[in-house]
Amino acid sequence: NSSADHRVQLDLGLWDKFSELATKCIIKIVEFAKRLPGFVNLSIADQITLLKAACLDILILRICSRYTPEQDTMTFSDGLTLNRTQMHNAGFGPLTDLVFAFANQLLPLSVDDTEAGLLAAICLMCADRQDLEEPEKVERLQEPLLEAMKVYVRRRRPDKPHMFPKLLMKITDLRGISAKGMERVITLKMEIPGSMPPLIQEMLENSYGSEAGGTTSGSSSPGTPEATPPTAGTPEPAHDAPHGKG
Repeated sequence: NSSADHRVQLDLGLWDKFSELATKCIIKIVEFAKRLPGFVNLSIADQITLLKAACLDILILRICSRYTPEQDTMTFSDGLTLNRTQMHNAGFGPLTDLVFAFANQLLPLSVDDTEAGLLAAICLMCADRQDLEEPEKVERLQEPLLEAMKVYVRRRRPDKPHMFPKLLMKITDLRGISAKGMERVITLKMEIPGSMPPLIQEMLENSYGSEAGGTTSGSSSPGTPEATPPTAGTPEPAHDAPHGKG
């Protein structure tokens, strides 16, 4: 497979596979968000804003949590495994090396499922997202998540007191990659024939250009409870965000 050996602008077969997986992942992120305490009590506009702003952050976190350094590959939730060149050709393009570098930075931190889930939740409940109507309400919802993370990390690693702030700094790194990811979404829309899958387009397109993936609120979105699948039977949040199976 020549696509596995050298970089091309876009491999449409790989793009189709990746976009299908990304769509399933977005649905899981919405389900995950609705299970977080207090999320569904926020205004619909704020729910949409938070989901759109954090969607790419959590997508990247999920992918990077399944990195295999020996093969330099990422494994997706359906078992699809791609090497660095294939990831580039699947649509990541210039974002590829940034994502792999982030995955390598996560390795020495030994992040487990619970920590990855808490990181995703904290990432979602960021009160500094642009266009939030009630940022103070979001901040209050984030506080117990931060406390849970601090307690869990310190109990798991009593000999490493600086691990909690190190993990939180990864959210800043994630948001930096996501900001570049939004630029990649714009380029991809010009590269692929036809239109993007509607859920990917809806969740990502309006986020471009805002700080760290903030977005305009007030439009209909897959993030609204009425438009999302029921959450019954979904995994617990701590395991769903990084490792939920599509």
